[in-house]
Amino acid sequence: MRPYRNVSDAELDRLEATREWNQEVLLALTLPSKILWVHANKEKFHRLDTEDSCLVRTLTILQIRGNVIKTDFGSYSLESGKNLFDPCGCKKFCDCYGQLYLFKNDTAPLKRHFA
Repeated sequence: MRPYRNVSDAELDRLEATREWNQEVLLALTLPSKILWVHANKEKFHRLDTEDSCLVRTLTILQIRGNVIKTDFGSYSLESGKNLFDPCGCKKFCDCYGQLYLFKNDTAPLKRHFA
């Protein structure tokens, strides 16, 4: 299990995502595929709705190249699922990043989609 501070187990269950980061499962996905992204400092933005797209969103994995996961919202480490290069997308300047979480099954992103 990866260390975390940005999302609770209850939230992940509700979003139908799993805490465990499994590279083998990720590499077995048919691309493009959906994955959950959670803002690295989500708890600091408690005034926003917990499902605000600045904090939680569904991304599309476009390709996996070497140890880098390329999505429609930045690049992430294959090893950890953490953001590598691009800022989180907040409207103001910040140094926060996001972390990826695998959905429990392929239909989860269809049930609950975040822009």
